[in-house]
Amino acid sequence: MGAASRRTLVGRVLVVPALAVPALALSLGACAPAPAAAPPPPPQVVTVEAPVDVAKAQVPAPEPRPDLSALTVVDPLHVVPGLPGLDGLTQLENDDPTAGRWRTAVVTRDTAAYDAPGGTAVGRLPAYTLGVPTTVPVVEVGDEGWLRVMVAARGALPSDDATQVNGRTAWVRAFDTRPAGTDWRIEVSTHDQTVTIDEGDGPTTYAVIATGAPSRPTPRAPQFVVGTFWDQPGTYTPRVVLLSSQSETIDAYDRETGTSATAFHTTPLRGRGEISNGCIRLSDDVLDVLWHRVPAGTLVLVS
Repeated sequence: MGAASRRTLVGRVLVVPALAVPALALSLGACAPAPAAAPPPPPQVVTVEAPVDVAKAQVPAPEPRPDLSALTVVDPLHVVPGLPGLDGLTQLENDDPTAGRWRTAVVTRDTAAYDAPGGTAVGRLPAYTLGVPTTVPVVEVGDEGWLRVMVAARGALPSDDATQVNGRTAWVRAFDTRPAGTDWRIEVSTHDQTVTIDEGDGPTTYAVIATGAPSRPTPRAPQFVVGTFWDQPGTYTPRVVLLSSQSETIDAYDRETGTSATAFHTTPLRGRGEISNGCIRLSDDVLDVLWHRVPAGTLVLVS
């Protein structure tokens, strides 16, 4: 092969790569994916400001609180006319029995006692009654936070209206109380001369020494333990557990206090049967079952 031929071959060899590379590049470019299209721009949020005319409600004025200092204290030392009766109601059971089966309320601050929910304030139920926290049985629950409770005050003197003496109730605001309860219940039979005490685990019946005489009977209206325990050695009532009721025949056999209070108490007297001024006289052994043990607000039923 001559020099001319070698030049031609070389020229051809050189020419072929020069022509083939751009063609390969074009071929690869045709197989490559097309660039992704750009996402559309997000829609623009257009805010249109417009005046909003909203009527503003008037904030209700707080319920006026009555002047408690002008109201009679609802306790055993006072007569409070206008207190409603029980109307056949009895102590409610607690929704939560762990708080005690029977529902009571402890008054946490002096509060007005009303004759009806939102009615007339007829007295002042104090946070303490004769030195102990006021604890009362709950007999009815009203709307809007009202409670109807039994109270330890006379609605009238026996000489004025014996039917208004005992079994008095009052409506109070629940926010002035805290919920409580008792498992106890006590029943007194003047006929059998017995007292039956149920501490929540079953009743036990004991003999009593005396109850009220026929002319001065033990009050039959439902009543409750006030929670006061008086120790008076050397008297006719050495140990006393005060009840909420008072005599319905005697205005005041206790001249010092002007009351005729009913109570469970011990006695040095030997007489037995229906002979007292209305109190239930017990032996020391029986009173020991109650002494500083029976909860305030425990219902006592007399038959």
